Amino acid sequence: MKTRAALAWLLAAVVAHGVVTAGTAAAFDRTNIPLKNWGGFAIGRDALYDDLERLVTAGLADRTLLNTKPLSRVEAARIVARAIETIRADTDGKWDDRRDLESVLDRLRIELRPELASLGVRTNGDPKPGFFSFTPVDRAQVRGAYATRDRSIVNEQGLRFQDGWNGGTTFESRAQIGDFLTFYLQPEGQLNEEFGALRLASGYAKLTLWNVELLVGRDSLWWGPGLHGSLIMSNNAPPLDQVRIGSAEPFLLPWVGEYVGPMKLLFFIAELEERRDFPRAKLSGMRATVSPFSFLELGVSRAVMFGGDTRPRLDLEDYPRVLVQPEAGDITTAERFRNNNLFAIDGELRLRNVHRYHLPARDLRLYGEFGWDDTCCQTNIVPLRRAISGLVGVHLLGMFGHDIDVRAEYTRTSELSYNHRQFRSGYWTRGEVISHFAGTEGDDWFARVVNRLTPNVMLGLELNRATIGRTVLGFTGPKERRVGGAMDLSWNVTDKYAAFWRYQIADVDNRDFQRGANGVDHVVRLEITRSFQ
Repeated sequence: MKTRAALAWLLAAVVAHGVVTAGTAAAFDRTNIPLKNWGGFAIGRDALYDDLERLVTAGLADRTLLNTKPLSRVEAARIVARAIETIRADTDGKWDDRRDLESVLDRLRIELRPELASLGVRTNGDPKPGFFSFTPVDRAQVRGAYATRDRSIVNEQGLRFQDGWNGGTTFESRAQIGDFLTFYLQPEGQLNEEFGALRLASGYAKLTLWNVELLVGRDSLWWGPGLHGSLIMSNNAPPLDQVRIGSAEPFLLPWVGEYVGPMKLLFFIAELEERRDFPRAKLSGMRATVSPFSFLELGVSRAVMFGGDTRPRLDLEDYPRVLVQPEAGDITTAERFRNNNLFAIDGELRLRNVHRYHLPARDLRLYGEFGWDDTCCQTNIVPLRRAISGLVGVHLLGMFGHDIDVRAEYTRTSELSYNHRQFRSGYWTRGEVISHFAGTEGDDWFARVVNRLTPNVMLGLELNRATIGRTVLGFTGPKERRVGGAMDLSWNVTDKYAAFWRYQIADVDNRDFQRGANGVDHVVRLEITRSFQ
């Protein structure tokens, strides 16, 4: 009865909200910007994120939160709207020397036209969206690839190519009702020389009321400022089936908000797959981010793996104890309270116009993440020294006054990272590490250079050296080692069609943790994306 009453109240709130706002509200599109490459000009995520980083680092959008992904389309549009307002209010020519940002802003304005119009920012006379919007096919993509061996592609939502020829196709569909109901669907077909399969790559429904959003479905998460990995949550593994609640957009705390800066809070709980040591184990995550200054963003993250169908099972009323009581972790005498805690704090410095200090770049991002996977001293916070991991990165934007960006990242994980004495298979789902692909006691050196050769063509070059540890507790086999690189080319063929070509090569030792399985791996792929907007 209580459940029915709660559902009735929720339905009544939605209907009331719709009735009140239907007369005047535009359909603010709250679809999440995918953590998937659509049409190139980025790796592992939509190119919108890269352009937002360029805009925000230059200081055009004031205090902004970018490191809790995904962002919604309207959230991105508000960032662009603030940048446009900053430029229009510039009467003393402060931004006259930042012509390099014109192309970035133009790309964002074109991609986010409907959302900007709904915010009252007119671009080329675009009308505001109505109360209801439905896009049966927003973008469609076909993919062809050839791999010399079975290969998991890092930070690609669990994408794996089989030895030989591989193919795939996908599209995305979305709908928005007012400012409060969002629907998204991305089915995907995969084909190789051994089998074909259809799956729901991503799909969710989202309810937004009073800046609180509730998402139910399958979606990826990325926490932290890194590009090649994250210590808590990344898109290396397939998207999680989850229930997520958090702030729809950044907010200011009462009284002190102007001093503390905009904040975002998020909590989710997901159920993992059946085929693991503890079938259908639960994974919960919590994150808070804040930007006290336009040049600084800070974040703190926590994830807890717990429960499962193996007896003794956890009762629903025990969930709060597992999530908040320190003594609940690693209790072998009360096994139903088993849980694995992971923590991280991260920060990013955004420095603009650093060429004034004789650096060969226009803007600069410096970022880091500090994480730990086990605690001591009867707390959920204090890390064990052997459990500490770290990630550091530098991102130079506008090198030598041109559209050249250079990024370098280094990550090192501890001997206790992502393994556990009860969840013995570790912090993974469907064959991939949920956080950083380097796994347990691994490291990763990564460098990437991109050059926008023309407004419609971008070249990317990468170097990578990684040592990857298996997350299974007590594993005595060797670590996998990779040394290699990649080249990619993105091309906007027309206003509707884009092509993305990528070649990866890696000299691999102990492939898939098998001693002596050495060789050189090659992967070539081509993706063609069609936009229907």
